[in-house]
Amino acid sequence: MKDKWDQHVKFVVASILVLLFGAAFAYAQSTTDGAIGGTVTDASGAVVANANVLVKNLGTERVSTATSDEGGRFIVTHLQPGVYSIEVTSTGFAGFKGTSITVEVGRVTTLDAHLAVQSQSETVVATAEAPVIVADSADFSTNINQTTIENLPINGRRWSFFALSTPGAVPDGGFGLVSFRGISGLLNNNTVDGADNNQAFFSEERGRTRISYSSSEASIQEFQINTSNYSAEYGRAAGGVVNAVTKSGTNQIHGQAFWYDRNSDWGAINPFQTHLVNGVATPFLPEDKRHQFGGGIGGSIIKDRLFWFFSADQQLRPFPAVSNSASPGAIFAPLTTAESATLTSRGISPTSTPVTDALTLLKNLTGTVNRRGDQLILLPKIDWNITDRHHASFTYNRLRWNSPEGIQTAAVVNRGVESFGNDYVKDDWAVAKLISSLSSQ
Repeated sequence: MKDKWDQHVKFVVASILVLLFGAAFAYAQSTTDGAIGGTVTDASGAVVANANVLVKNLGTERVSTATSDEGGRFIVTHLQPGVYSIEVTSTGFAGFKGTSITVEVGRVTTLDAHLAVQSQSETVVATAEAPVIVADSADFSTNINQTTIENLPINGRRWSFFALSTPGAVPDGGFGLVSFRGISGLLNNNTVDGADNNQAFFSEERGRTRISYSSSEASIQEFQINTSNYSAEYGRAAGGVVNAVTKSGTNQIHGQAFWYDRNSDWGAINPFQTHLVNGVATPFLPEDKRHQFGGGIGGSIIKDRLFWFFSADQQLRPFPAVSNSASPGAIFAPLTTAESATLTSRGISPTSTPVTDALTLLKNLTGTVNRRGDQLILLPKIDWNITDRHHASFTYNRLRWNSPEGIQTAAVVNRGVESFGNDYVKDDWAVAKLISSLSSQ
């Protein structure tokens, strides 16, 4: 019996090791990084086996290597999104160099290397920083890179709204959900740096209902939107998958600052938005002043090895609400002859103190509510190139949302002034990652 148990244990351990090493040697990019792959050929078009491939991140100088197989194919995986250079060398051939190679999250950048004979000069290919065209995958995905994020206008700075620029995406309701291919926005999946970015209660992106967003646009490097036929590694979705990665520091200090001011003083009156003035429904312009400011900055602590990034994002928004009555005539209209007669028949004077006090109470339930929506988001991040084969990162996101009287968000609400409700949210999450390449193959 003991021998059989030992055999079972050995089998389980061996199976786990096979899975681990199989994953380590798998030729695929993950949900948080990209890859560069292609084929090495000579001047006649014949494949070149055992060619040495060296890829360098132009921001952090991190080097990754690979070797072409017997079919001339190579792939360099687990590359942080960014701009890279590549060198391909082989005995008897001149070297091949490529510069400004764009790597995007969740994608393989295809680059074929053509080696000339040794006597000829080295081949240099300058590839511009252009969007990667995917021709070898059946998935339907769109990558929103830093150029798009920084240059396209967006209301409220919620970066995930850029998903609406992809085919088959439409708003789902009025609180920030997005529907892909007509499927409910509750069936999407949202991740940041490979970690869950969904709230558990409604199974939707954090901050959907009232919070502007839970991660700052200033901290997002890029994100991928998978709408159909995506790989099982994304999973947990019948709709779409929004897969984002945060920024990292580089050898050079880079930063940005922003300030947005959206002020109701510059807006027009909506004739269908009314409040009561002396019992008369009157169009008005509700106050709504939104200030959003902050920025992000990153650099190196130890050149080529240890990097830092920090972003801060704050919103100050006073947007008082108007508590109205669904039946204003019932409060402000004078008593009818029939109503006065009914009160008199019951021994109550229409002008008595209880009657006037009741009307005063009803009137006090309407009016202006001092509502606010203030938010602060902080994100520090550390990246550590331990060796050329081991990379670690640590990210922390801190959100604080304070919105007194903020449960009801409309400008005019047919509820009493005491029924708006306070909305306070504290959200902290952290991600620690270690990416190791156990082989250059």
